[in-house]
Amino acid sequence: MKIRLYILIVLSSFFSSCESYLDGVEESIVTDEDIFSNFSNFRAYLDYGYKGLFNYHLYKQNTAISTVSDQFQCPSNTAWQDYAQYVNTGNYDNSAGAFEVGWAKGNGYGEASTFYNAMTALRVANRVIIEAEISTVLTEGQRKDLQGQAYFLRAFYHFELIKRYGGMHYIDRVYEVDEDLDFERLSYEETTQRIIQDCEAAIDLLPDSRSGITYSRASATMAQFLKGMALLYDASPTMNISNGYGNQYHEEKCRVAAIEIANTIAKAEKAGFTLVDGKTFEEYAEIFYSRNNVASSECIFPYIQNGFIGYGSTLKQLYIPRSFGLSNNRYTLATHNLVRSFETINGLDINDDPEYDPQNPYKNRDPRLEYSVLHHGQQHGIDVKGNPRILDFSYDEGGVSEKNGVDITGAGPDLVTGYYMRKFWPETANPWQQDGSYFMNWNYMRLTQAYLDYAEAVNEAYGPMGTAEGSSLTAVDAINKVRERVGMPPVHTMYTQDKTTFRKRIWNERSVELNGEFQRWWDMRRWHIAHLSENRQIKGMKVTRNNETGAEHYEVIDVVGTTRVFEEKHYWYPWPRDVIFMSEKFKQNPGW
Repeated sequence: MKIRLYILIVLSSFFSSCESYLDGVEESIVTDEDIFSNFSNFRAYLDYGYKGLFNYHLYKQNTAISTVSDQFQCPSNTAWQDYAQYVNTGNYDNSAGAFEVGWAKGNGYGEASTFYNAMTALRVANRVIIEAEISTVLTEGQRKDLQGQAYFLRAFYHFELIKRYGGMHYIDRVYEVDEDLDFERLSYEETTQRIIQDCEAAIDLLPDSRSGITYSRASATMAQFLKGMALLYDASPTMNISNGYGNQYHEEKCRVAAIEIANTIAKAEKAGFTLVDGKTFEEYAEIFYSRNNVASSECIFPYIQNGFIGYGSTLKQLYIPRSFGLSNNRYTLATHNLVRSFETINGLDINDDPEYDPQNPYKNRDPRLEYSVLHHGQQHGIDVKGNPRILDFSYDEGGVSEKNGVDITGAGPDLVTGYYMRKFWPETANPWQQDGSYFMNWNYMRLTQAYLDYAEAVNEAYGPMGTAEGSSLTAVDAINKVRERVGMPPVHTMYTQDKTTFRKRIWNERSVELNGEFQRWWDMRRWHIAHLSENRQIKGMKVTRNNETGAEHYEVIDVVGTTRVFEEKHYWYPWPRDVIFMSEKFKQNPGW
């Protein structure tokens, strides 16, 4: 049966002409011959492949991407196009326009669904690989650079697809519209091996780092990072289930992943990437936004947008709450699910530290709690009179709503968790200063994650004190590097006695360090823990105050109306139904 499989029709139909796709190329250039006639035009065509990268600081998607995990919550559920509502209610297969689980064009390439963006960009990458190979106008150095970038992009977009949809046919050439496109799916590990091959090709062709006009374009370090990360994903429990190995890590695959991630760290450090010193909030914030630096010293793969983030739109929509005097914005609430993961300064889980006081819950905690989350009694920015703004999430003990704290009364009918997000919200970005003069570029890859990836792979292969072949860094050492730079003590010895115990601390460290960075969603899914009740019920903190005496009481609560819907089938997104209806060989994911 000859069909035009939807995922490949996207590629064919949207590239029948070049002229609408070449940013920076003159309008008169319309033929393939002209496009590939010189290096500048060649590069402009390849650059279009990067447009499929998603800027997750994008207000047009209504809510922050982190709200699809248990770490953050959108305070409203009124926007029909809000992808978080589809994901959190488990309604994946009725959401073509939702960029995370959808497949439609949406706002256009670059602001469309991940599916659409990836499919469009793959056409660009494959075309460049083919045309560069036969080109007579490129120097050898230009050919290597263009092909190397294209191999990386092909690997990257396939990885973006398979971590959502599972194994798939590997799109490694440009398909014609009259071809039979009803392909059988590769397994997850088979698709991963194709990704690894492309990463290796990119590593051989590309420089380790870039600067100047090509900064943020693919490098060998990015390709090496992707190689190690893809191998770790393939070794993880959910992927192991789909590969037929059972619900646990694959130890041999973890050994291979550990070696490659060790190579990532070595390559990154040799190329000049270093961890940012995070002993203060101002230092740590430089990882995520800066007045002076487009990206931090630890950012290996940044998404670069033009200029400063600006106060309007993104900051107002995603991060600044209504209690600061705004309206109709869809800001981001942190959850107690996240807050409880921050250890005490003694290096202990709050449930293990006898010094932890649940009635003074934010005292003597990991400094990253203050860096990432805004809680009751914390100062952030200024008020309308220019005075320091102290957050007040308190409810009046007597039930008099007029005596509730300003961040309760100012939030209106919103769901209240008792926390705001701080990580991506500069203090000067408020309705009175309206200062958004910061570079705020998304970190697709940063060196810190490589250390966390390494610890995870090594622990599963060799245990807490093991090392990858050829490396002297233990799994514990890798975690301690991440902790040391923010002033946290080494991992407590009570957590390093065995693989299983240390695994929980690695998972916790990832939750703390990578919070809000769209990592928790993938971690919960690949670890096969997203369906567990403790990760579906959203927790908050309720502060009750006696407004006569000033005495306050803290209580952890279940936030009504926020429980996530996540069943076994949700570990993989559904392929579009019209793809499956037209296909005989290409099978839908289980449960859809």
